[in-house]
Amino acid sequence: MSLRLYAIAGAAVLAAVFALGGYMQTASAHEARGVGKYQFIVGFLNEPSIAFQPNGLSLEIKFFENGAPTATGEEAESAQGGTPVENADSSLKAEVIVGGGAKKMDLTLEPRFGEPGAYDGHFIPTLAGDYTFHITGKLEDQNIDESFSSGPKTFDTVQDASALEFPNTVPDNGQLGQKIDALSSKVDNIKTGGSDDTAKVLGIVGIIIGIVALGAGGYAVASRRQT
Repeated sequence: MSLRLYAIAGAAVLAAVFALGGYMQTASAHEARGVGKYQFIVGFLNEPSIAFQPNGLSLEIKFFENGAPTATGEEAESAQGGTPVENADSSLKAEVIVGGGAKKMDLTLEPRFGEPGAYDGHFIPTLAGDYTFHITGKLEDQNIDESFSSGPKTFDTVQDASALEFPNTVPDNGQLGQKIDALSSKVDNIKTGGSDDTAKVLGIVGIIIGIVALGAGGYAVASRRQT
């Protein structure tokens, strides 16, 4: 197996470790907004929101016969009454936007188990910064076209993982990818048909990269579980 394949396998192992074992905390900050007779409560599914950690859109919808609350923040979230809106995933669409609209991705809305009127749209943010959730479609006879952006007064901004790692920081997938590309470029410069010893050395280097990646992921998971 070539160095490139070993390195890619190591990075994949690291990504899987983070995805399966990373510590997650239930979202605590959302933006509540009245949209006609409907109240939308939007935020990240998991907070703090960390780059390269599984996350997603958290969407809750309630119907108010006399109009949704116009207040925002915790006051609106705790508003009494309202009927959870079910089956909204069949008439609404959602997308996540980052980089001032430079990057967009459609999200699949899924009803949250055991919570009528709540929906999740899973994805993994790979860039620190602010994200926007754009929700469009129709609820009964009301057209919906609303954008919700993260920020100090709305919901959590995605943070760089290194900001929360202690005592040592571990490379994220982007940094690992850069190192892998650099090593791969060196390997590509080696002429085809090298000696068996050269191939063995390259194979060992690839295995080491995979082990280091796995160890870094395990260390990060263990550190988060101790918090």
